[in-house]
Amino acid sequence: MVKPKSLTDIIYASNDFTILQEIVAAGKMQDALRTENLTLFAPNDIAFKKSGISTASAITSQPIDSIISFVNYHVLSQRYEYKNIPTGNIKAVNGRTIKVMKADSVYFLNKAEVSLKNVKADNGILHVVDRVLTDK
Repeated sequence: MVKPKSLTDIIYASNDFTILQEIVAAGKMQDALRTENLTLFAPNDIAFKKSGISTASAITSQPIDSIISFVNYHVLSQRYEYKNIPTGNIKAVNGRTIKVMKADSVYFLNKAEVSLKNVKADNGILHVVDRVLTDK
């Protein structure tokens, strides 16, 4: 019997998400990323470095509320396949706004581009982004 794979399982099964793994652990967010019908815009290690964050400690040294808010800024409370990501201003789980634009068939979230799309999990869908999402 195959065990279900949650968004948390996908992140922790990949060596591409070591920084995100540490941040999720520091915020005790593993179970939150196992709840139903989520969309996760997951920055991989290259995306963190491209955003000027070379280690998880830049985030994990913050208070836990800030860590949780950081992770939740990359999460939508609804499952969106790549082709169905709404454009305009959308609310992340932390309540802050992400500006989504589409140019040709490419989606941009603030300044981040979706670089890998539609990684399916049992509880949602993951899209890899090439930068950390910030509202600056």
